[in-house]
Amino acid sequence: MTKFRKSLFAAFLGCLVFTPACLPTMLAQEPTANSADAKLPLKAVLVLTPEFCSTVFKQGSIWTTGRDTFEVGKIACIEMEPTLKSAYEDLTVASTPPTSGNAQVVLIPKFANAYATKSVFAFSNRELDVFLEWTIKDASGKTVWLQTVRGSSKHHMGNGFTHGRNVKLIERDAVKNVVIQSSEKMEESPELRNLVSIQASPVK
Repeated sequence: MTKFRKSLFAAFLGCLVFTPACLPTMLAQEPTANSADAKLPLKAVLVLTPEFCSTVFKQGSIWTTGRDTFEVGKIACIEMEPTLKSAYEDLTVASTPPTSGNAQVVLIPKFANAYATKSVFAFSNRELDVFLEWTIKDASGKTVWLQTVRGSSKHHMGNGFTHGRNVKLIERDAVKNVVIQSSEKMEESPELRNLVSIQASPVK
């Protein structure tokens, strides 16, 4: 074996023993978490008023297509706190907007609308869209984030025996979806991320 081939063989063996040293630097480094994927380091108060929790949308007519009642507020007041806790470092719930305290942001939800499609066949799918309007204010009361989020779900129309159960399923899943969508949009919000930066900056 020539001296050149011996050198190549030795280098190959070295790579087998010390593999990390032979890999590109970028592969050897562990991936860092994207700052947009982290929780918002803010103390938040989620305002769930009795009026919001009792929000109901009615659609249809008992004399023609049938009347559906979607109890979106009741479901939202169950789902919101555990879901939004994944977006904020510190989150508490209040039944009225706080007038004092150390909250950095106040989250105020309001259902704007809900609409479900209709079908004449029991096993045909129908869809429900719900629209949730968010107003987020900072400690001074200034609105820093105002957005309407849409959530949706799809279930069978159902027959005379199963229709009521399907209404419960479609309203539950639509509200769950709009709450999840809201949490994700808040985490990604440049306005809320910017608020974190402003509050973290030292006062000069």
